[in-house]
Amino acid sequence: MMESFKKVARSGKYTVEAVAVRCGNDLNVTIGGGEKYHIGAAAVAVPRLEHKDGKKRSASTSVICIQGHREDELSYNCAKYLATKLDCTVVVAIGIHVDDIRADEFGILLENVNILLKNIIDYYNKQE
Repeated sequence: MMESFKKVARSGKYTVEAVAVRCGNDLNVTIGGGEKYHIGAAAVAVPRLEHKDGKKRSASTSVICIQGHREDELSYNCAKYLATKLDCTVVVAIGIHVDDIRADEFGILLENVNILLKNIIDYYNKQE
């Protein structure tokens, strides 16, 4: 069964939105935001146990980045985080753009992405 839900973290031009689709136990998330929504990178993460002690959860993660975009690290981190926390396979496609962004503005966007991730985890956990 597939179910979709949407979450938003609003802050003017720093607003980010996520549409998440549950595919059985797995999760597909598209995040867009800023002034120009697009797809800049996509990551897939599969949960696993750490090789060191066999107890700590982590996720094997792979990324494809569109040439000229810089969302590769963000998509990697989001997918790995969600897969680790939710113990399911996760795909995250993300594209956020603000013209001539400054470091402090980037921080606002990151805070909003983190709010989205927390909201997705909360929603996903309530459905189980």
